[in-house]
Amino acid sequence: MLKIRLHLRKDIPLRVKWLNNPLVSRFVVDEPNKKTTLKKETEWFNNYSKDRKKKFFTICINSIPIGIMGLSNINRKNLNADLFIAIGEDEYRGKRFGKQSVEWLLNYAFNKLKLHKVKLGVIDANTHAISVYKSLGFVIEGNMKEEEFIEGKWYGILSMAIFKKSWKQN
Repeated sequence: MLKIRLHLRKDIPLRVKWLNNPLVSRFVVDEPNKKTTLKKETEWFNNYSKDRKKKFFTICINSIPIGIMGLSNINRKNLNADLFIAIGEDEYRGKRFGKQSVEWLLNYAFNKLKLHKVKLGVIDANTHAISVYKSLGFVIEGNMKEEEFIEGKWYGILSMAIFKKSWKQN
């Protein structure tokens, strides 16, 4: 059973494990395939815990953590935020847990935070994620061609968004 909880300090070792997994990190838009350490993630968490513009969650199946997701750059004036998700445990990827988690996060964003728009960036080669986002109602707002150089190849970044008025769970 899918359970979502706040991202906690005890999740730091999992962040390190997941962000160092090439199957996860290859599609991280801001720094693909970049390795991290316990020290870096502890510093990140210390900063995160003071940042009112971020809200992160740990995705669990029953009590087993399998990934992370959240909202960053939460803008209370313009009522928008950036969404991200990563299923960190390989055996849980591709089994609809990501889609269910994003649905939960969109409900949180639109109904609890009262946001108007949720946006994200996705590498154009991540066709599975793009398909999931489209099935939830996200639309492509822009295409930044050859934006990321990963493993010797250029990839574009699609800018996608969904508005509260078009969210089916309204």
